[in-house]
Amino acid sequence: RMVILNQTQWEDMLLNKGLTVVDVYQAWCGPCKAVVNLFRKLKNEYGEDDLLHFAVAEADNITSLLPFKDKCEPAFVFCMNGKMIDLVKGANGPLLCRKIIHMIEQERKIIAGEVARPEVTQPGLGISIFSKICACLLFLTLMTNSPGFPPFQPEFEDFVSFMLSGPCYVLIVSEGKHEVMPLVEHLEEGEEEEEQQSEEQDMLGAEKAEPLKIENVKGILESQAILNLCDVQDSVEEASRQLAFFFPDFAKAKKGPAVERTLALIRPALFQERRESILKRIEEEGFEIAMQKEINLSEEQARLFYKEHEDQDYFPAILEEMTSGPTLALALVRENAIQKWRGLLGPKTVEEAKEQCPTCLRAEFAIGSASINQLHGSSTADEAAKELEFFFPVENTLAVIKPSALEEHKDEILKEVKDAGFIISEMKETQITPEMAAQFYKGHEGKPFFDDLVSYMSNGPSVVMVLTKENAVEEWRKLMGPTDPVKAKETHPDSLRAKFAKDILRNAVHGSSNADHAVESINFIFGDVDLESLKRKYVYV
Repeated sequence: RMVILNQTQWEDMLLNKGLTVVDVYQAWCGPCKAVVNLFRKLKNEYGEDDLLHFAVAEADNITSLLPFKDKCEPAFVFCMNGKMIDLVKGANGPLLCRKIIHMIEQERKIIAGEVARPEVTQPGLGISIFSKICACLLFLTLMTNSPGFPPFQPEFEDFVSFMLSGPCYVLIVSEGKHEVMPLVEHLEEGEEEEEQQSEEQDMLGAEKAEPLKIENVKGILESQAILNLCDVQDSVEEASRQLAFFFPDFAKAKKGPAVERTLALIRPALFQERRESILKRIEEEGFEIAMQKEINLSEEQARLFYKEHEDQDYFPAILEEMTSGPTLALALVRENAIQKWRGLLGPKTVEEAKEQCPTCLRAEFAIGSASINQLHGSSTADEAAKELEFFFPVENTLAVIKPSALEEHKDEILKEVKDAGFIISEMKETQITPEMAAQFYKGHEGKPFFDDLVSYMSNGPSVVMVLTKENAVEEWRKLMGPTDPVKAKETHPDSLRAKFAKDILRNAVHGSSNADHAVESINFIFGDVDLESLKRKYVYV
């Protein structure tokens, strides 16, 4: 059976010919053992033409399986010709057996030309309907690709087959603050939009509808001649039941302040003179420092970050300050972080801060006669997101679990990696060659311990991973801890090396030293990997 640990391996599995039954499991409990003998028997009896495959997939790191994450009930996904077509929850052996045999026999008939393959839902139709709903000023709050209920009642087996023939869009819509558009005919559309709408109506086989007064969702769909393609509930009870079915975790927003992230910058002068004092003050104010990075900004980087201020008189001064030495960038987390941090900073200019609010941070931590304040904070949530991405972009880094740690602590280390928020985008167990080891540690070439290090790394199998996260390179090095486990236990007792290393040579884990080294090492070990695609699949939670 195949073992699937990341999205790339999942996408490779979808290329299988025929049927693949995937046991989706949680990392903490492992695959379902109760069906192993059943699947082995079915493989022996129905696998001679290579149409039947079995796989196990860990839900934690596979984007396509995120709906299964943290669900303790066994789940078996049926994949056919690149699509997920069915799902069985629970280790129901008889049901699994019946479905697998039926699908294999059906696939054989299709290949032999005895029956036609069921048609898949017309591509793009769901997007078209979705856009029409949004155009009528309904506010979309959640969406998923789960099967829905049609507005008709066919025979049950036909209904199941129909609903499994392709994806459906399940939308939660609600009225906005304004009236739900009573006059759709007043929507102003350009010539291109009108032409596109005409093409969509032709595709749906619909005639142009006369302008109607529309007061609800059904009216919107009926006016666009797509009501028969959708299902809208008639009662609060039915809507609530389906809401609980499709979105079991959906709930109204919790009352109380929201936990936010914001960017804080400690500019060079303050960073050099009073770093520890300002960091202590930040923690005393209830902020958690989720990420931090010491960075020497080039003039080009400083200009890019402050480009909205380039017409201001103070722009040359801030460029000079920001390129005069290292800046400390912090990702701060707490309730109402943006407003709280801005409130603590005080007025923008040092003079105003000292006059109007002498207890604010910009007044308290002013440096000499410098006219530029020494602390920065994001103004809005959108600005915070952009600024955090500027200083803490999503990165990939290479991580290695060394031979001695692989034997004794593999599962524990992998759990720590996931708990720290990393996505394991690629992973394989491999025998590292001396050439690979020399590539990892080329920065130490010529040092007395270099040969021993290369020899140790190539002495047994290691687990090699591509880890994806914001600021991944530095965050992984932080999680690893100091090279010497004795020092790691003293200064970073929660680090991997403090917990799992034996000595400096056998110090459990390895990581790339910088972003360029990470890219070079990943390409060297994994070959042609689309690293930008891995970054795009990462979502901050």
